[in-house]
Amino acid sequence: MSGMRLRIWSAIAVALVVTISAAAMTATEAIKERQHAMEGVRDGLMALGAIAKGTQPFDAEVVKANAEKIAGNLAQAAELFPEGSEAGDVQTWAKAEIWTDRAHFDELLKSTQQAAVELESVTESEAFGPALGKLGNGCKSCHDMFRLPKN
Repeated sequence: MSGMRLRIWSAIAVALVVTISAAAMTATEAIKERQHAMEGVRDGLMALGAIAKGTQPFDAEVVKANAEKIAGNLAQAAELFPEGSEAGDVQTWAKAEIWTDRAHFDELLKSTQQAAVELESVTESEAFGPALGKLGNGCKSCHDMFRLPKN
């Protein structure tokens, strides 16, 4: 099985397990799990940001590893916003619009995950900035529309 095909099947398997698990989760568990997934996205973006700022040298393997981490966490997060998880016993910054405009939320999340997948294949520093910018714009668009500000 090719590497790409294996990654696709692995992602499908993870999404299926997360979907089944999310259906049985309480609202609080779903909130905690999606926050954990988004923290993984943040961690990957911080590593990539260091490269973009020039505090770390461009390294295609580091880019690929962090882009894969981001894409995987976004795929997981996509399944962690089930109906009824708008509020729980922990703080959430998810806006109600996630559930009232679900198609748009899903579309933004999917396109942002796709930007992370595309970033995985960047092997030259010249292509890194535009690819990271596309991912960052996706994150910003989703947060602007569907996330409350953290104070």
